[in-house]
Order: sequence, then C-alpha cells, then structure tokens
Amino acid sequence: MSNSEMEQGLESRKAVSTASTSVGPPAKTLPAAGGRRYGGVAPAQREQARRAALIDAATEIFGTVGFRRATVRSVCRLAKLNDRYFYAAFENMEHLLRATYAHHAQTLLGQLEASVAASAPTLDARLDAGLHTFFAFVRNAHAARVLLLEVMGVSAETDQTYQCYIFEFAKLILGMADAPPPSDDDAQAQARIVGLALVGAMTNAGTAWVLMGYQDSEACMVASCRRVLRGALA
Repeated sequence: MSNSEMEQGLESRKAVSTASTSVGPPAKTLPAAGGRRYGGVAPAQREQARRAALIDAATEIFGTVGFRRATVRSVCRLAKLNDRYFYAAFENMEHLLRATYAHHAQTLLGQLEASVAASAPTLDARLDAGLHTFFAFVRNAHAARVLLLEVMGVSAETDQTYQCYIFEFAKLILGMADAPPPSDDDAQAQARIVGLALVGAMTNAGTAWVLMGYQDSEACMVASCRRVLRGALA
C-alpha cells in the first residue's frame, strides 16, 4: 500500500422547505420538509445535538464499564434521551462505538496537525509539539480508553475504521521529518511500515500511561518518546 492510499473522509446532510396559500381563510405556511422548528432550533441542529449527546455519553460509558458491557439504555439514560433517538442516529452499539472512536481520533488528529504546524520548523520542535498534544489528550481517561483500548478487536468493520485513522497518524508522524517522498515501491512500503510502527510505539506508551494512572510525568513521557521518534526520523 502506498502513501496515497492513506487518505479517506466522512459525512454531511441538509433539508428543504415549501409554502402554500389559498383563497378564503388566512394562508397557512407549511412546516419545513425537514421538520418543525422548536425554540428557534432547526431539526438538523436538534439531530446534531442529540448525536453529540449520545457520543459524549458513550465516551463516559465505554471509558468506564467498557464497550462490551455498555447498553443502549445506559447510554440513553446518561444522555437524557429516549431510546428512539438512539436508533434514529445509530444502527446499534457498535455503530455508536465507531462514531465515538472516529470523533476522538479526528479531534486528536486536528489538534496534532495544528500544534505541529504552529511549532518551530525543526524535527525536535515538531516532535515535542505533537507529543505534548498527544499526552495532554490522553489525560482524558474516558476518551483515551475509547481511542486506545475499546475499539480493538470488535469486528472487521470496526477494525477498518481504526486502520483508516492509524494510517493518518502514521502519515502525520512521517511528515514531521520533512524528508523527500519515497522514490520507489520498496521505499514507499518501508516508509509505511516505519510510520505504522511508530504509531504503535506511541499507542503502547500512551496506553501504559493511562493504565498506570499517569504515574510518570508528562515531561518524562515526551522526552522518552522523542528519543524513539527521533531515532527513526532523523
């Protein structure tokens, strides 16, 4: 697989409205096709808010009792939503897990891209910026468990979602070196494997840090992981 195969994306939606008039009684405006506005909030916004509430609740549930012990009822109770809103947004609990993982992976990816772009143009500065961002993110133990633990080995479809983001993180790490692109298929394969290995190393370090209750200081984690990354990228 070449570096160009590492890129993929996700989702959007919209609604329309109509109106009608007639002779006689005062003309009535028909509600928007997407639904009626309540409290000045459009249906699509309400759907988005409910989806966000379910993902927030799932983060806490998955991050405490784990995905395999979580239930629709427990997530809806925490989100303060009726079960029917769950099934309007997600097919099942695994679909919610994938959405919750993707939410946190995309959030972390965006934060990493921003911090690396804002750092000084040296390898060490980029590494430090990225590592501080990563370890700050996994201090949220619930989000960290979803990102690093709960998503693993659930199904082939969920593994595919996980792999999609792992390739994106690998590409970001390799990009910190500012090296010329690989010149042939063999070099591309080596770069891909190195990137995945480095993501694995950071994932394992972050997982151990979370499970050990953040025993080591963030500065120690950054300095130690910088040595690993610099050794492969310098």
